[in-house]
Amino acid sequence: MNNKLIDRKFCVAPMMSYTTPYARTLYRILSKKSFLFTEMIATKTMIHSKNINPIIEKENQNPIALQVGGSNLNDLKNCSKIAYSLNYDEINLNVGCPSKAVLKGSFGACLMQNKKLVRECLESMHVNENIQVSLKCRIGIGNQLNYDFFEEFIDEILKSGIKIIYIHARNAILSGISPKLNRSIPPLDYSFVRKIKTKYPNIIFVLNGGIDNLEKALELSNEFDGVMVGRLIQNNPFCLGKVDKMFFNTSNNIGYDEKIIHEYFEYIKPKLKNESIYRLLSPLLQIFFGVPNSKEYKIKVHENMQKNRIDILENLFLKFVNKQNNLQIT
Repeated sequence: MNNKLIDRKFCVAPMMSYTTPYARTLYRILSKKSFLFTEMIATKTMIHSKNINPIIEKENQNPIALQVGGSNLNDLKNCSKIAYSLNYDEINLNVGCPSKAVLKGSFGACLMQNKKLVRECLESMHVNENIQVSLKCRIGIGNQLNYDFFEEFIDEILKSGIKIIYIHARNAILSGISPKLNRSIPPLDYSFVRKIKTKYPNIIFVLNGGIDNLEKALELSNEFDGVMVGRLIQNNPFCLGKVDKMFFNTSNNIGYDEKIIHEYFEYIKPKLKNESIYRLLSPLLQIFFGVPNSKEYKIKVHENMQKNRIDILENLFLKFVNKQNNLQIT
């Protein structure tokens, strides 16, 4: 894969328990161009777990990045080798997650306190020119915004040779608030990313944080090298059907479409032997998000999920899609 040809104008953020292989498959059905991410995977888990394959499975999901968390140089190198062997386009190091769990494991946002170690981590991940190494970070840590700290951090990590940085334009507060509140309480400051982009015009900077609709995403994507969107997709993955036309000027513009339902069910049916129907259908349940009078369908779907009635469930989703299409016509 020639990474120079990959456009990161619209990226779907890595989200724990959400950007599963099943969700990513649905995202790819809806958008052929969006750049996808796995959930963050701890390097130790990736190397030593016997059950890692279902997490990193990525059939037909390119372009896509595998995101890892860790700070052991040898583990990171081995993870890069695994990612390359599985034909990932990119391996991404997370130094932006503020949860207590990652603090204990010496990865995530706490690593921003040791920029030299982060640089060494990134250097260890360069194993093949055909897989890009990238970083996801915040603009700082703690309660006080400090551009000098952010600039010095970027100066150092760029010595590793990376060319792609995804920046959540908030500080990470490492104690006192939850990871969820870390997505809203620390103030957004896009100016930090604008300023560093001016200093390093040849580096790909993708903006993340506070992008809650596609129109705002499109506006910002024209200012930066791309945008990374998380909760908008989590809440309503079906907005991805508009992304290829809006952001990449293709003719692909998918609304409520029976083909989506058919294709997704064909994908999950063989997996029912080994996976929970709830986990398989979880991404598709967001089709009801914000749709008036969808309660009846939700109740029937949950009733039939309890009974593992996959064919009835497929028909319920098809009926719902047809109903929405008829409403749009009238």
